[in-house]
Amino acid sequence: METIVEKLEVMFSKSEAQLDYIENRLKLELINHTEENPVMMLDRLRAVKAKHKVLFSQMSEIAAAQNECMFSIRNKVNGVMALMQHFQQTGVEVPCLIESVLKLEELSNNRVGETLAKD
Repeated sequence: METIVEKLEVMFSKSEAQLDYIENRLKLELINHTEENPVMMLDRLRAVKAKHKVLFSQMSEIAAAQNECMFSIRNKVNGVMALMQHFQQTGVEVPCLIESVLKLEELSNNRVGETLAKD
């Protein structure tokens, strides 16, 4: 039994020495094969993070502007639809406008033309 325990102790000692060797070898490889030192790499990482934050902020602004534009377009289309309904009620034919509004509706995923299509 003692020989087995001694063999295990030797195996653990060997594995610990091998792990130490691997750790030192990795450190040496990192130092020798890295073109820049780790401090410079961290600085570059910070710069990339800062640029990412700026781009995210710009993307948020663009999304807000896009939503505002779509809201404005939908309001204008709704206004045109109301005007067209008024013309239809007075007996004025506006078929080319109906087709245009339906195309706009398709592009904007808006349902404003449904009332005209039913009339």
